[in-house]
Amino acid sequence: MKLDLATFPFRTIVFDLDGTLIDSARDVGEAVNRVLADHGLAPLDDATQRTLMGEGGKVRTRKAFALRGVSLDETALRARVGDFIRYYAERPVVHTRPYDGVAETLDALSRSGVRLAVCTNKYEASARDVLGRLDLMAMISDVAGADTFDVRKPDPGHVLMLLARMGAQPAEAAMVGDSVHDVHAGKRAGLPTVAVSWGYTEIPAHQLGADAVVERFTDIPLALARLRPPSP
Repeated sequence: MKLDLATFPFRTIVFDLDGTLIDSARDVGEAVNRVLADHGLAPLDDATQRTLMGEGGKVRTRKAFALRGVSLDETALRARVGDFIRYYAERPVVHTRPYDGVAETLDALSRSGVRLAVCTNKYEASARDVLGRLDLMAMISDVAGADTFDVRKPDPGHVLMLLARMGAQPAEAAMVGDSVHDVHAGKRAGLPTVAVSWGYTEIPAHQLGADAVVERFTDIPLALARLRPPSP
């Protein structure tokens, strides 16, 4: 796939990570369950773990303990999140894989001169590590995680500060993600948005309010080509 940049409407594409580029729920869930086990709590099943994806480690850990009837104060939560981060860093890509078509599509976009970024509620170092282990990082210009700035999705500042750090113009950018947080962050930042149908959201992709919905990752360039950036 070779894009015609003279007609392709975007110079920068911002992607969500988990549930959009990669299927990571099992590895994340196993790290969560190790933390629960440390405190004598039963593991959560895979289906429940998937419902906890998308809001970052702090929210995920708090909700996981709440599902086992344990309320964590801030001190305990920080400690448990630290345990989760440590466990996840030990085994981040045992089961995690890019979705079909991700590597070749990102490569084609990058080779065509489109700058690619990742905006995720995963911690930045973790996101970079996983992208590197999956041989995707070389195609990504920049990554913003939950701890990169003082805001995170669905706050549009997460997207806008990432673009600013890249020297990219919002008027020439688009957002691609799998959840309502991605769509809200993108739209509030003034970016056209594309929702993917295979992610972790419990809300059907067609109900997220995105400007386009795709069923395959390889369809994203065409979906974007049919959109137009907002007026400067």
